Amino acid sequence: MSVSFGQPIVERFVISPSAPPDPEVIRSWVKSAQAEETEGQRQIYEFYAGKMLLAIRRYIPGEQEALDVLQDGFIKVFRNIGGYTFKGSFEGWVRRIMVNMAIDALRASRQLQFVGESEEMLDVLSERVQEENEPEWAGLGQNDILEAMEQLTPVYRAVFNLYAIEGYGHRDIAIELGISEGTSKSNYAKARRNLRELLRKKLREK
Repeated sequence: MSVSFGQPIVERFVISPSAPPDPEVIRSWVKSAQAEETEGQRQIYEFYAGKMLLAIRRYIPGEQEALDVLQDGFIKVFRNIGGYTFKGSFEGWVRRIMVNMAIDALRASRQLQFVGESEEMLDVLSERVQEENEPEWAGLGQNDILEAMEQLTPVYRAVFNLYAIEGYGHRDIAIELGISEGTSKSNYAKARRNLRELLRKKLREK
C-alpha cells in the first residue's frame, strides 16, 4: 500500500486547520476509508498529516526521518482502520499509531538507551520537579519550545513527550519502553530539568 495524495502537504509542513470538521464528516471519511475508498483516505491524510508530523517530530527531529515515519504510519492507519470502532477520538487513535511508530523507529536505530537511577537519586530528582515551575514557558512560542525539545537526547524526548504531552503515566511508559517505572521517572525529571535550562537560555537570547 502506498500513501501519496497529491503533493504534499507534509513536505511543506503545512499544519492542518485547528478546528476539526463536524464529527459526522470525520465519520464519513472513516467509513469511506474502511471501505478502501481512496477519497476517504485522501481526506484523512490531508486533514491529519500536518498534526501527525508535528507529533512525530517531537520524537524524531530529522525532517526526512520524520516524513518516513509519517508515511509508514499512514500505511498502518489504513491497514488497520477496519478495527476502529468509533469509540473515542479518531484523532487520538491515529496519534497513538504515529507515536508508537516513532518510538519503534528510535528503538530500531538503537537511540533508546536508558540509564536507571538509585532510589535515593530518584527521590531527589522527583522532589525538584515538584518544587519548581516553568514560568519561562509562558513567554515562549511553540517553535521555541519545539526547538529546545529537539536538543534533548532521544531518550529524554521520548519520556518527556509520553508523560507531559501524551498523558501517559510512568507505569504505562515503563511498559511501552520496556524499562522500570523508576527509570521512567528519573529520565523525565532530568529531561524536564534540561529543557528548563534550554528555555532559560532562549529567553536570555530574546
